[in-house]
Amino acid sequence: MTMNLATLSPTRAPPAPRAWLGPQLRDDEFVVGLPADCLAELDAIVEEQRRAPVPTFILAPEHFEMSACRRWMAGIKQRLDHGLGFVILDRMPVGRWTQRELTDIYWLLGTLLEPPVAQDWPGTMIYDVRHDGRPYTGETRTALTPEGLDMHNDSSMGEAPPNYISLLCLNTAKSGGKSSLSSAYSARDHFAQEHPELLDRLYKPFYRHHQEYQAANAGKTNWYPIFGTEPDGGLRIRFNARVIRRGYAKTGQVLDNEGVQAVDIMDGFLGDPAHRHDFFMEPGQMQILNNRFIVHGRTPYVDHDEPEKRRHLLRLWLRAGDRRQFRG
Repeated sequence: MTMNLATLSPTRAPPAPRAWLGPQLRDDEFVVGLPADCLAELDAIVEEQRRAPVPTFILAPEHFEMSACRRWMAGIKQRLDHGLGFVILDRMPVGRWTQRELTDIYWLLGTLLEPPVAQDWPGTMIYDVRHDGRPYTGETRTALTPEGLDMHNDSSMGEAPPNYISLLCLNTAKSGGKSSLSSAYSARDHFAQEHPELLDRLYKPFYRHHQEYQAANAGKTNWYPIFGTEPDGGLRIRFNARVIRRGYAKTGQVLDNEGVQAVDIMDGFLGDPAHRHDFFMEPGQMQILNNRFIVHGRTPYVDHDEPEKRRHLLRLWLRAGDRRQFRG
C-alpha cells in the first residue's frame, strides 16, 4: 500500500461537508441509531455464540445472516468517506450482552467496513485503551495513560496508517476524558486563506519520532509530509505535533522556520474549541472516524479506584487492500 504524496493544489476548495467547524455541528448529523432489523441479526449472532462459541478473531460476517447490518454499514461508510468523516453508532445493549459478546459484535461490525489490522509490532488486533494504574513514562503510548491526548491521527509516522479507527466505549472515567475531533479539510482551507505561504511546507516531509510500539529495528525516525494526496484525489493528513518535535530532538536536526510555524499553527487550529467538536462517549456507543482526514484528541481524566470501573475503550484499526500485520 503505497501512499501517493503528490501535492494537492492549494487553490482547491475543501469539499463540503468534509470541511466543518465543531460548533456548527448538530448531534443528528453524526449520531446514528442502531436499526431494529440490524439489532435482531446481532442478537441472533450472540445467541449462536452462546450455544457454540468460537474465538473473536475468526468471526467473519459471511458466517452469519447480516444483510440488514451490511446495508446499514454501507451507509455508514458513505458518511465516513463523503460526509463529516465520523459517526457515533448509538448503541449496543451493554445491559444484556457480556463484554465478550460486545467485543464479538464490535469485531464483526468493524469488519463490514474494512479488515481489522494489527496496531503494534506484536500484532495486537483489539486494543484496550485504558490505564491499568501502573507508572508510565514519556515513552509510554499516551492512550495507555490518563494524560490528555493532543490532536493527532493514528500512526501518523507509520508506513500504512489505518483508513478508519473505531472505539467502543465499555466504561467511562470518574471525571474528564472528553473526546475531540477536527477536520483536516478545514485546516487546509485555513492555511490556504490565512497562511498561503506555509501551505506548500505542509506537503514536504517532517521527521517523526520512533514509537515504542514499533519494531525494535525500525528507523529511529520516519520522514513524511503532513499533507498528502490519496489515489482518489482526497486529502490525507499525518499529524502529531509531539511526535514531529521529538523526531527533530532525537535526530539532532533543526526544524526550519517555516516548518516550526506550520506545525504550531496546525496544532493551534486543530485544538481550538472554535474549530473542534467535543463530546463524551457513553457505554455501548461506537465511534468510527476516517483517519485520513479526521484528527482526534482527549482531555485528561481521573479514573475510578476500582479496576472494574476504570475508563475502558476497545479500539480497532481498519485498512483494506493490504496485509494485516502492523506496518509502522
